[in-house]
Amino acid sequence: MAFPESTTPTTNKAPAAAARMRPVPRIEGHPILGHLRAFANDRVGLQLRVAAQEPDAAALRFGLVRTVMIGSPALAQEVLVGKAHAFVKSPGLSVFMKPVLGNGLLTSEHAFHARQRKLLAPAFAHKRIAAYASTMADRATRFAASLRDGTTLDVSEGMMQLTLEIVGKTLFDAEVALHSHEVGDALTIAMETAMAQLASFVPLPPFVPTPTNLRNRRAVDRLDAIIYRIIHERRAEGGDRGDLLSMLLAARDEDGGAMSDRQVRDEAMTLFLAGHETTANALAWTLYLLAKHPDARARVEAEVDALGRVPSYDDLKALPWTLAVLKESMRIYPPAYILARRVTEDVVIGEHLLPKHTIVFVNIIGIHRRADLFPEPEKFDPSRFLGDAEKQLPRCAYMPFGAGPRICIGNHFALMEGHVLLAALARRVRFDLVSQAPVDVEPLVTLRPRGGIAMRVSVRERSTPSA
Repeated sequence: MAFPESTTPTTNKAPAAAARMRPVPRIEGHPILGHLRAFANDRVGLQLRVAAQEPDAAALRFGLVRTVMIGSPALAQEVLVGKAHAFVKSPGLSVFMKPVLGNGLLTSEHAFHARQRKLLAPAFAHKRIAAYASTMADRATRFAASLRDGTTLDVSEGMMQLTLEIVGKTLFDAEVALHSHEVGDALTIAMETAMAQLASFVPLPPFVPTPTNLRNRRAVDRLDAIIYRIIHERRAEGGDRGDLLSMLLAARDEDGGAMSDRQVRDEAMTLFLAGHETTANALAWTLYLLAKHPDARARVEAEVDALGRVPSYDDLKALPWTLAVLKESMRIYPPAYILARRVTEDVVIGEHLLPKHTIVFVNIIGIHRRADLFPEPEKFDPSRFLGDAEKQLPRCAYMPFGAGPRICIGNHFALMEGHVLLAALARRVRFDLVSQAPVDVEPLVTLRPRGGIAMRVSVRERSTPSA
């Protein structure tokens, strides 16, 4: 997948426009590998270094593949919104995550994607999302009640378990808690496989029977067994439970045909991944940051104590600091820390003419840490998201869920879930770091804490035993 040496293509379509264009500033790397080694070993570090050196746009090379990394909100707006028609998902999702995601919402394109998104949209409508809040609060309260004072918990693993349980119940009316470790292990294998191939000098697609790809197939088979069991049981039972799975099974195309089990599986698998992975990581990083900033944590606790009950959907407006804490955490550690697109036709972005087939990375974590957008960007400062402060930011300056027509369909679901869970947990328990050593990032498809986050549980005496 090699691209031309120059980032300005030779084209007869718009010679006058091409003459006004300027090349994307190039950052030199290894003569053979380019920036592949840094991409493999320190992806986030590379993104931040590129943002510091060429904050708006930079041309990089990963082995044989030439790319452009975008770090400007204005250019990101063009890629993701204004000229989104000229881009499709990059091979990272469309090829290497295909075994696990299939042709679901994250990987499908064009008319099929639009049809599926329209089909799924009612499950994420405002009224439906509000109804999920009580289930979220109930599950979070049960989780907190199961914790014992003085014990140690990996909050990364704990949040994965909790959010998977919530996604299973709210979207599929299924209890999946017993499968949480199996699902988590299999998804980790799938993401590690995809990222390893992307960081390879010669990526081998999933159909090549390498040991890594075979291991990935076994992981996907385990996930399929869980998902297909839920689908087959629901088809046998019939009826409409009002959840997302019922919508998928009842859906009919223009010819009156139902979705196949495979397509239902693809959409369900996508939502299992996206619906719990991102929120779990956001919460784990938030608990980590609160432990390092006890004043901010005390303010969260005071806010939820003043409410005096487990929050309902209508209560969330009384918890603005808790939401600001969550949003600031997602600024510093955005779950979707990078987006990748492939150019489908020659396109002008800012002053740069990008040729067809160019791979474009939108450097979300780099944008989130721009000092001209967020003064003292390394500082944890939730007040950035109080009142109207967020509205003053340029478009695409803050986008933990992406932007444009392919913005995460569950963004409101995830934000409300994080808000509810953080408040419900803070009522009952407090988490303190076992070690003060910094926690490194593990940039897979999402931004995980490497090795988890070990935290000591303290049961808060001020919390009431009921509800």
